[in-house]
Amino acid sequence: MFKSFLKTGWRSLTRNKAYTAINILGLALGISTCLVIFLIASHELSYDKFHPGKERIYRIVGSMQFKNEPPSQKGYVPSPLPMRVREQLTGFEQVTGFYNYYAKVTVPQAGRETKVFESRPDQPSPIIVAESPYFSIFPYQWLAGNAATALQEPFKVVLTESVARNYFGTVPAGDLIGRELVYNDSLHLTVAGIVKDREKNTDFGFTNFISFPTVQHSFLKKDIDLNSWGVWDYYSQAMVKLAPGVTPAQVEAQFPRFVKDNMRGEGNTLQLQPLADIHFNADYQDGYGRKVHLPTLYGLMGIALFILLIAVVNFINLSTAQSIKRAKEIGIRKVLGSGRGSLRLQFFSETFILTLTAVILSAILLKPVLIAFETFIPAGVVLQPFHTYTWLFLLVIALATTLLAGFYPARVLSNYRPVTTLKGQAISPTPHKNYLRKSLIVFQFTISLVFIIGTLVVGKQIHFMLNTDMGFDRDAIINLRPGREQTPDKKLLFAQKLQQLPGVTAVSLHAETPAAQRHAGTSIKRIGSNQPDNEILSSFEFVDDQYLPLYGIKLLAGRNLHPSDTLREFVINAICARALGFTDPREAVGQMVQVGISGKKGPVVGVVEDFYAKSFHEAIPPFFMTTTAKAARTISVKLATSGQQLGQMKSTLAAIEQIWPSIYPDKPLELAFFDDSIAAFYEKEEKTAQLMNTAMAIAIFISCMGLFGLAAFTMQQRAKEIGIRKVLGASVANIASMLSKDFLQLVLIALVVASPVAYYFMHQWLDNFAYRTAISWWVFILAGLAAIVITVCTIGFQAIKAAVTNPVKSLRSE
Repeated sequence: MFKSFLKTGWRSLTRNKAYTAINILGLALGISTCLVIFLIASHELSYDKFHPGKERIYRIVGSMQFKNEPPSQKGYVPSPLPMRVREQLTGFEQVTGFYNYYAKVTVPQAGRETKVFESRPDQPSPIIVAESPYFSIFPYQWLAGNAATALQEPFKVVLTESVARNYFGTVPAGDLIGRELVYNDSLHLTVAGIVKDREKNTDFGFTNFISFPTVQHSFLKKDIDLNSWGVWDYYSQAMVKLAPGVTPAQVEAQFPRFVKDNMRGEGNTLQLQPLADIHFNADYQDGYGRKVHLPTLYGLMGIALFILLIAVVNFINLSTAQSIKRAKEIGIRKVLGSGRGSLRLQFFSETFILTLTAVILSAILLKPVLIAFETFIPAGVVLQPFHTYTWLFLLVIALATTLLAGFYPARVLSNYRPVTTLKGQAISPTPHKNYLRKSLIVFQFTISLVFIIGTLVVGKQIHFMLNTDMGFDRDAIINLRPGREQTPDKKLLFAQKLQQLPGVTAVSLHAETPAAQRHAGTSIKRIGSNQPDNEILSSFEFVDDQYLPLYGIKLLAGRNLHPSDTLREFVINAICARALGFTDPREAVGQMVQVGISGKKGPVVGVVEDFYAKSFHEAIPPFFMTTTAKAARTISVKLATSGQQLGQMKSTLAAIEQIWPSIYPDKPLELAFFDDSIAAFYEKEEKTAQLMNTAMAIAIFISCMGLFGLAAFTMQQRAKEIGIRKVLGASVANIASMLSKDFLQLVLIALVVASPVAYYFMHQWLDNFAYRTAISWWVFILAGLAAIVITVCTIGFQAIKAAVTNPVKSLRSE
C-alpha cells in the first residue's frame, strides 16, 4: 500500500512541476539554513566538553571596583595568585597557574639552516608557561615523557605532536626528548615531553608548555612578576579542580579573607567561573579563548526555525490553493472506497517525497554554502555525514517538516465531499480558509520585514561606528610590531631611519594604538586631595612624545609629554580629570598623582580631549599616558598625504620594506593600516550584518516564491471573473490593480505587526553599545516600501498576464 502511495504521489507531483519546484526549492533553502546553523551550534556547544571531571573545573576570575564606579570584571588575576591559593585555601583537588607568552622559537639544526617560528601578535599565543598540575586538570595522551615530572624542572618544554613535527620533522617522539629549542633568542629549553594533539574543540589549544620553574631562573621573571599583587596581568590565569563533594560556594566563602590578606584595593573580589562558561562569557576576557555570544547563537537557531516555517507556510498555502484542481480526484477516490485516513496518508506521502528531495538537495548544497559564507562560519564547522547525530538531525528535520507541512493540507483535502466535487461544482474556499491563508501570508512577510528592518538598523549602527569622529586621526597611519623581545635601541634606530624618509611625517614608539583591542589598566589617585577616596580605575598606555601629534589627539590644557626613558609625568584625558575631582582641565595641570602599576608618583602635565580608547560597546574610560622606552612594542608611522599621489605612498611603503631587514633580518615584516585595525574592532558586527543580509535574502526569496505560486493559482481561479470585467470595459491597469490590492493589504498588515517586534529586538541589540545610533522612523517606512516593491514585482507579472489575456479564452466554456 505504501508503495502505491509513493507512486501516486510521485505522479501527482510531476504533473504540477511549477508547484513542486517552488516547494522543493523553498524547503531545501529552509532545511539548508537549519542544517548550517545546527552545525554551527553543535560546534560551539561542544567546546571543552571532553575533559574528565569537567563539571569540577573552574577558572578563578575577579573584579576591581573603586568608589562610585561599576566593577571591572577580569578573566585574569595577579601573577602570584595561583601559588598563594594553593597554600592558603582548601577544597581543591588541583590548582594550577599558566601564563600566555609570545615568543620567537628558533630550532637549532647542526649542518642545516636554522628554523624560526613566531606567533602573530594579533592572534592568541600557542605558548604558555605552565605549572605541573596543568596536565592533571587537562590530561593529554603522552607520546613521550612523563606528565608528573615533565614541568617540574627549569628550562623544560613540552610540545604537542603537530608542533613537534613542524619544528623537527618526522623524528619519532621518543627521539625528541632532550632536543633544544631557543625562545626569544636567549631562552634555551630542552624538550621534556610530547603529547598528542587535541582532536576535539577546546579553547585551551596550546602547543608549547614551558615549565614554571624556568621563571625564577631566567629573564621571564621580568614578564611574570611573582611578587606583584598590584597588577592584574592580562596573561595570567588560575585554574582549579574542586575536590569531589566540594561545592563552589564553599570555596568562594574563603575568598573575602584571602583578598583582604593578599590583594590591594577594598573593592577587589574573586569568583569561580565554570569551565563551560569560558567559551561564552565575554565579560571575562583572556588572551587565548574565542568568545561566542550565547544569545546570538540562540538567535541563529531562531532564525533557522523561522526560515523553515516560512518554507512550510509556502507549502500549506500552495497545497490548499491548488485544492480545486484535485477536488474531482478526491471525490473519485472516496467513491471507490478511500477513507479520510487513507487520503491523509496519501497526502502525507506526497509531502514526504517533497521533503526527502529537499533534504537531499540541501545536503548537496551544504558544502558550497559553507564555502560561500566561511567568513562568518567558525573554522572547523564541517558536515560529518557518517556521524550518528547528523543522520538523526536530518531525520528529525524531515519528519518534523513532513508533519508541519502536510498536516493541514491533508486535513483540508481529505474533507471534501464527493457529491459536491463530482457534480462539477467549484470548491470555493470558505471565509475561514481565506483568513488562514491570509494569516500565513502575513506571517511570512512579518518575518521578512523583521529581517529587513534588522538589516537596516545593523547597517546604520556599523556606519555610525566607522564614521564617527573617534577623537584621533586614523588615515594614512601604519603600525609595525617588532616584538617585545627586540631591544629599545633597535626600535629607536629603526624609527630614526623611518623618520628620514621623505614620505613620512611622524614616527612614534609606544605600547598600543589609541584604539587597541585592549589597554592595560590600573588605579590612579590624586595626591594631596581633600577627598581621601579618590582612587579610580584607569586604562593607560606607554607612549613617547610623538604619540599625540601623530594621532592628532588634541590637548585641552597643559603640554605634551617630554621625551623620557622612564615613568616621570602623565597626560590624562578629560574623563580622568573629572573623576579625580577637577572641574576644569586646567586645574589638573601641575597636580601630583600616583599610579598603582608601581606606586610611581608624578605631575599631570597635560589634559587631552576624550577619545574612543575602546570599542563603541564600552564607555570611554578614564585614561592616562606616560613614558617608558622598555614597554614600546609598536611603531606607528604617519605617511605624508598632502600633495602626495598613490604611487608616492607605495614608494614610501616599499622603502620601509627595504629598511626592515637591515634592522630585523630574522623577523618578517608585519605591517597593518590603522584604519583596518579599527574596522577589525567591529568584525562581529560586520558578521551580524552579513548574517542579517543572508537571512533577509533567504526569507524574502522563499516568501516571493510562495507569493508567485499563490498569485498564479489566484489568477487561474479568477480567470472567468477577469474575462467578464474585460468584456464590461475594465482596463488592464484596473484589473492589475484589483488583483494586486489584496496582496498589498496583507503586506501593510505585516508591516504593522513586524515594526514593534523588530523595534524590540533591535533595541535589545543596540543596548550592547555604550554609543549607538537611534532607530529612526524612516527605517520602518523604507522597509515597508521595500516590501511593497518586492510584492508588486513578484505578483505584477501574473497580474498583468491575467489582465491582458483574451477574455474569449476564459469565457469559452460558459
